[in-house]
Amino acid sequence: MRHLLYLLFGWLVFAAQSQADTQKIVYTQGFDNEYYGSYQAAVLHAVLGATADFGAAEAVVHPQPMTQARQILTLLNGEADVMWCVTSDEREKHLIPVRFPLIKGLAGKRVLIIKADKQKNFPSTLTLQELKRKTAVQGIGWPDLDVLSANGFTVTAADWSRWSTAMFIAVEKDMVDYFPRNVIEVFNDLELHNNKQVTLEKYHILSYPNYEYFFVSPHKPELVKRVKTGLARLVTNGELEKLFNQHKNHAQALKLVADPKRVTFKIINPHLSYELPHSDWLEDPDAVVAELLD
Repeated sequence: MRHLLYLLFGWLVFAAQSQADTQKIVYTQGFDNEYYGSYQAAVLHAVLGATADFGAAEAVVHPQPMTQARQILTLLNGEADVMWCVTSDEREKHLIPVRFPLIKGLAGKRVLIIKADKQKNFPSTLTLQELKRKTAVQGIGWPDLDVLSANGFTVTAADWSRWSTAMFIAVEKDMVDYFPRNVIEVFNDLELHNNKQVTLEKYHILSYPNYEYFFVSPHKPELVKRVKTGLARLVTNGELEKLFNQHKNHAQALKLVADPKRVTFKIINPHLSYELPHSDWLEDPDAVVAELLD
């Protein structure tokens, strides 16, 4: 019996020590929802799993969902280590970007949510100038608000609640003409708002250079190399593509972008001074890996 107690005590000490030796990598979240951010969180977990040679580490979510501005502040204060969001020159001055497009080039693709009976106002022959004269809505503080304004669109800002409810109400109540939404997020949004008289516009896409990255806190610069190495390994072994394809909205988004019936209006991004040569890592995986490990 005494021998068994010694063994149990030794195991408990070992387990406690192992847990203490495991580094906690805290990431932030915008919503406490099983869909939003689930892919990015899965990639972060896979990155840490693929880099066990850097030491034991575990990704844990910050307990408080928060706005993007608050997430940035949380990283700046050293209260979390990683977040994901679209990049900008300004954000890259304060946080450490891992310049790898997590959702390929889809971060800069926008389709239009319109009132269900208003497709006739958005014919396939609609020009960019005509679209600019219609009224769009975006959330206060969203980068797209400035992007649309800088390109000469008529756009109004709205206070946004969870699931962009205010924007959908604005469309349904004819307060605005349309709501540009990311091609990945739009499917989940429409499902959440299926009780409203809104629909996906059929013929147009807005496109501008825009990339979603992992950003690392300036208090944890040593983490950058691990994240880059993990992403490179996941690209090389094909695991990243598997994770990407596990999310049905990704496949739906790619179909939207490739739809020959849709006219793509290309606009500028005033917040970003560069374009990535490879926004889709499948186009040239060797070059993408070389850029990560450079």
